[in-house]
Amino acid sequence: MANPTLTGGVRRTLARLSLLAVLAGSALSATAGAAVLGRDDRNNADAFLPTQNRMFGGLGRIECLGAGSGGISFNATGWVIGSADTVITAAHSFFPRDRRGRSAAVRDPAHCIFVLYNEDQSVREIANIRYAVSPWADQTKRGDGSFDFAVVKLAHRVRVSSIPAVSTAGGRDRPAAQLLAFQTGVTQDQRARITRGRTAAFPFAAGVEPTNGVRITDGSRLFSSSTNSSPGSSGGLYFDNVTGKAFGLHIGTLCDTSAGGVSYDPYRCFNYGLRFDRTMLASVDAVVRDAPSDDQLIPPDTRYPTAAAMLVALAEGQARS
Repeated sequence: MANPTLTGGVRRTLARLSLLAVLAGSALSATAGAAVLGRDDRNNADAFLPTQNRMFGGLGRIECLGAGSGGISFNATGWVIGSADTVITAAHSFFPRDRRGRSAAVRDPAHCIFVLYNEDQSVREIANIRYAVSPWADQTKRGDGSFDFAVVKLAHRVRVSSIPAVSTAGGRDRPAAQLLAFQTGVTQDQRARITRGRTAAFPFAAGVEPTNGVRITDGSRLFSSSTNSSPGSSGGLYFDNVTGKAFGLHIGTLCDTSAGGVSYDPYRCFNYGLRFDRTMLASVDAVVRDAPSDDQLIPPDTRYPTAAAMLVALAEGQARS
């Protein structure tokens, strides 16, 4: 009996299915993870986001107190969207997992603040968080990278002169995309960075289940990226200079590290983001109108009122100064 001949399309499909198995079983970082995928450009002079660039004056950090930590124990990037008291970030900012990928206690948004920094790394403004919404409030969607976003309502409007426009055409290839985010492992880490690279369609439809418990059920909502990132970049803004619009939210990394070093490969090692669509924009609009859907509210945690009180006092004191 003759051996069947595989077409190029079938070969590519089988190769991708094989890679899914490799990714699922390998040492993989995703969502909370991030990676420098080539030459590290994060400390270059042109990587620093100048504060005089008013379009991105609302790019800041979500900073959270851990229970019993006595100080900030987590931070992610967030940015003003829709109105001056509304911020978008990654959902996993509020839904941590342990090292085995198991769900930990939900991080109460009330234990977090939104901070804007000056170019000299001093604090420009602090806002307390009233509430946050996310599809991950639904247990069936929690941990799904296809819905890894959260929209935050601040206790007051922050002072910004411009808010980025948003495009829903995030799935197409962009040879010159920018990621605007805060980075760690760099000099002057309280200054936002611009890293540059390309974005492309996400290479898998579904089924990626990294070792930290994050899964992907709908790859069409995502895109891959070669821009460099690091822990703290989650929630960063993907921007297209050609259209002058934001087109996505930085989520994390998928990378097969079994072969050794980390370098960009569009199928085996890439950062990835969540593109804007009607679902995301509907959540943003609801928070802008201060009319959040009850089933998307991230539940508050009242076990640690002292931590929340500390943050409220910090934010209110800064607002008066």
